[in-house]
Amino acid sequence: MFSSGILVVIAGPSGAGKTTLAHHLVKTFPNTRFSVSTTTRKPRGGEKQGLDYDFVTTAEFSRRREQGFFLEWAEVHGNFYGTDGNWVRRQLARGSSVVLDIDVQGAMQVKRCVPSAVLVFMLPGSREELLDRLTGRSTDSAETVDRRMKAAAGEVSALGSFDYFIENRRLEDTVKMLEAVFASELRKLSNIGWPVAAGEYHPEHINGLSWWKGRRVVVSSGPTREMIDDVRFVSNRSSGLMGVSLSEAFLAGGAEVTLVSGPAMRTDPPGAVKLLRVNSAEEMLEALRRETLGADLLAMAAAVSDFRPETAVPGKIRRRGKVLSLNLVPTVDITASLGSPCPVLAFALEYGDRSEEEALEKMKRKGAFAIFLNRGDMPGIAMESPDNSGRLFFSSGSPPVSIARGSKKFAAMGIAAALGREMERRS
Repeated sequence: MFSSGILVVIAGPSGAGKTTLAHHLVKTFPNTRFSVSTTTRKPRGGEKQGLDYDFVTTAEFSRRREQGFFLEWAEVHGNFYGTDGNWVRRQLARGSSVVLDIDVQGAMQVKRCVPSAVLVFMLPGSREELLDRLTGRSTDSAETVDRRMKAAAGEVSALGSFDYFIENRRLEDTVKMLEAVFASELRKLSNIGWPVAAGEYHPEHINGLSWWKGRRVVVSSGPTREMIDDVRFVSNRSSGLMGVSLSEAFLAGGAEVTLVSGPAMRTDPPGAVKLLRVNSAEEMLEALRRETLGADLLAMAAAVSDFRPETAVPGKIRRRGKVLSLNLVPTVDITASLGSPCPVLAFALEYGDRSEEEALEKMKRKGAFAIFLNRGDMPGIAMESPDNSGRLFFSSGSPPVSIARGSKKFAAMGIAAALGREMERRS
């Protein structure tokens, strides 16, 4: 099955040795690409256009930035640098890994757009060693070296936002540590779909997953927030894990996947997945209107807040012994408002003896292609749990599919595969 590549970002102060180590990873690990940054600075020494950097004018950089060309961009030491976002996602979707050698503020932007990106902070063994490296390369003036050393102090303050720290004292030791990080990240389950060896134990569970190859799937995920004031909100307990797991499952089947996520605990799909963040039900509706055009499926896994305060108060409501009363009104019905621009997989979290009837009524009311029923009154599954189970019903009247209890990744694989089998029957 499809495996997603990983995105590794090596960052740190200028002179920390990032570029050398980034190129080492590319040479050492098969199917790994180096992302050539775009920059407005002039070439140094033997640097070549298109190989070391894409050297452009400031005007051209601004044009690309306005068009949303960059995954990240930053002004560093008076020059602009940026990363081609579409190129990175294409490589990851093909199963290739990508290594970025960028500055610290650029790394923070990448983590925001691609939460699964692996951030490695690189520093020489001491401040004195960094100064020696900067002066020793004889490419910068004394003023520039001083500016870079001052900037390094600010960059170190961002250290806690990174995933790994590597002290670059002896190159051979640094290489071993970096290779270990890279190899370990490649084996994360989020990047390798459902392993073939594991699939042999449940062959029917994943039968049909390959139907999604080359198709477009949009997944909504997490809760939405409806603001009471600028601090407090109305929401629910959705962690977002099911939405992330569904994005992994459809990606494993070879689909092009977009994840539209509310402010969830889990918003870390594989890097090949396009991630869009929203807050409220209205924001999610607007994002889905754009993203579902031409899509082959919308999986509505988001637990949209059903109610919102009639009026949101700017700032913060002071407590001061008050009793706060809220007038709650219904939020927008996203699925109904979309008008089914593509087949929709709905989700029903139900309680009590009429759970199946409620789910079937909801599927009909929403005009959904299928609906997954999970029980809110069964301990250990659904919201805030790593596990799930339930039954998948189809509007066609095809026999429902029972998804046995397992991790949400396991449940998501079964749902995506069952939908693929149903799609194939209908075609």
